[in-house]
Amino acid sequence: MSATGWVLFVAALLLAALVGSFTGVVIDRMPYRRDEPDQFGDLWGARTWREVAGGRSRCDACEAPVRSVDNVPVASYLVLRGRCRSCGERIPVVVLLVELAVPTLFALAFWRLGWSWALLPVAVLIPPAVALAVIDLRTLIVPTRIIWPTFFVEVAACALAAGLLGRWDLLVGCAVGLAVFAGPLFAIWFIHPRGMGFGDVRLAVLVGWTTGFYADGSVGGALLLTAVALFLSAVLGVVIGIGALGARGRRAQVPFGPSIVLGAYLTILFAGPILSGFGATATGA
Repeated sequence: MSATGWVLFVAALLLAALVGSFTGVVIDRMPYRRDEPDQFGDLWGARTWREVAGGRSRCDACEAPVRSVDNVPVASYLVLRGRCRSCGERIPVVVLLVELAVPTLFALAFWRLGWSWALLPVAVLIPPAVALAVIDLRTLIVPTRIIWPTFFVEVAACALAAGLLGRWDLLVGCAVGLAVFAGPLFAIWFIHPRGMGFGDVRLAVLVGWTTGFYADGSVGGALLLTAVALFLSAVLGVVIGIGALGARGRRAQVPFGPSIVLGAYLTILFAGPILSGFGATATGA
């Protein structure tokens, strides 16, 4: 990679770190605990974007405003040794992990796709996917307030990337991916609503559309790629489920959102090797 390429890559990582910092704010502010369960039995609700984006961040313990100098992603956490400057209360380590996760996942996607317009859809997906996975892991809700705005932005990103690549057929793969990923989960929800939340079905719409983009416009490739993503999600769901049951007890509800997100991301990351094994190619490969 040229010197200019490295400068752009570092700038993109810094931008991803800033987005990761805001992702942490969304994770912290959007969910709120209800006084009593709603009609669906959910103990948590989701605040509006105006509430999430408004106001300065404050320490949960002493409510002191976080200084601007303490808002530098990753660096501030390390300098403060994970504690509030005002009261010394420990800052949850999830703050650091989220700030690291977004630029790291972007860097891995760049490693696989390079400077190509094919990088755009997965880059758009990463921050909201991280937010949805962490919120679901903590609260067992998958906020619609994140999913649908992200989906419409993702549709626009895929259309823009397809147009700039001169490959409008890539959107056919998106549609196939959406149907193949969300279809089975919708069927499970329809047959056994208590076995799966409808938020997981909505999330499958988002990640299925994005996963299908990387099938290089092939209907068969989109079917295969999305089937792999579903399989990985199911396997990861079992692993996360075992961990949740061990941590929360046998009657604990198991979040499926993190498994869907991770399964789709890994499939996108390795779409090239997956499809090449069947004589097909991946978008951007």
